[in-house]
Amino acid sequence: MNKIFLITKREYLSRVKKKSFIVMTILSPLLIILFYGLIFFFSFNKDLTEDKKNITVCDESGLFANKLKDSKTIVFNYNGSIKGNEEAYLKQGDDYGILIIPESSGDSLGKVTFISKEQPSLSTQSYIEDQIENVLKNIKLGKFGIEKELLDKVNQTSVSINTVKLTDEGLEKGNTGVTTAIGYFSAFLIYLFIFLYGVQVMRGVIEEKTNRIVEVIISSVKPFQLMMGKIIGIALVGLTQFILWALLVIVLSPMVSKLILSFMDLPPDAIQSMSAATQQGAAQVKQNGVLNFLSDLSQYNFTLIIGMFIFYFVSGYLFYGALFAAVGSAVDSETDTQQFMLPITIPLVFSLVVAQSVVTSSPNGNISFWLSMIPLTSPIVMMVRLPFGVPAWQLGLSMVCMIAGFVTVVWIAGRIYRIGILMYGKKPSYKDLIKWIGIKQ
Repeated sequence: MNKIFLITKREYLSRVKKKSFIVMTILSPLLIILFYGLIFFFSFNKDLTEDKKNITVCDESGLFANKLKDSKTIVFNYNGSIKGNEEAYLKQGDDYGILIIPESSGDSLGKVTFISKEQPSLSTQSYIEDQIENVLKNIKLGKFGIEKELLDKVNQTSVSINTVKLTDEGLEKGNTGVTTAIGYFSAFLIYLFIFLYGVQVMRGVIEEKTNRIVEVIISSVKPFQLMMGKIIGIALVGLTQFILWALLVIVLSPMVSKLILSFMDLPPDAIQSMSAATQQGAAQVKQNGVLNFLSDLSQYNFTLIIGMFIFYFVSGYLFYGALFAAVGSAVDSETDTQQFMLPITIPLVFSLVVAQSVVTSSPNGNISFWLSMIPLTSPIVMMVRLPFGVPAWQLGLSMVCMIAGFVTVVWIAGRIYRIGILMYGKKPSYKDLIKWIGIKQ
């Protein structure tokens, strides 16, 4: 254990002292905040990137005159005299396009044609289609004697269901959205951690093997001790970086948001639009009852959730970290890892995809149950299931399976590692790996 501790300490300190670690630890939260800040800005000001488009409407039906509403970037002009001369009119003028609406009785409409100087964007096409549909709907409503304002009031009707769960302790209030968010966010963190730092374990092993440093190290420690020290050391590096990222995001978010707004030359109408959208969003939040989010959080057993998150976080990383270390020891370069990486990465990606659909739809179904028992998928699937409520015996069985799987994988990876770490010049196959597992010390 003392040798494992020394190797862990070396791996941890050698990585956290690197300039690249310090720079990326500081820059990554800034880049993330800047990334989402720009998304926020352009979501409220998407019209700023579009040029004004003048569209001439040739209305053969006579039903759409002055009824198509202009937007900030699209202006409709009406001219019925260009029929038959559309191409010449478009070439000579500065209009973006010509909208040709065929004759119609109002009940049905033939094929509408839009001729433009370039392929229109999806947003432009959708806006034109929406305007035509709205006019046709209003015409049909008028024929049936229905006022549009009355229909709008009817369409605004909404129903919100309060979910209550029956448990052994009695009735407990629940929130499906909160439950899904907690489970999936926890599972995604585990997935991200395993992928990012598991690959670092593999690259570290390959680097030491390529530089022949491992030959010197192996003379003082056993291969298994070296493998475990490397896995644990990089795990601690990952935990340190995650904690620092969380703290920096919390501290820097308000400052970076103000900085983005100060450097952006926002026109007054854009600021008013953002303000109005914010007020409307706040009103919508209040109307939909999302303000009960915090109160709903208090209904969850966060002691259990955090405890299980730590368990699956650590055990899942150690499980996959051992596999990544074994792959790194078996090859001479990162390009040779592809044949062995696929069987490792497929269960991770599969479990995350299934967690989005099958597990959240049926958290206590047969598929969810078995995936939460298999060590390859249980770290992600069980974290998604946990907030929905998992029987104690299933949780205990999953933990036992995870521990047994971890011990088995570490034993297998250790046997591959002790042979592969000193093998050079040959690309091993799966047959070779099986042979290495069976070789006695």
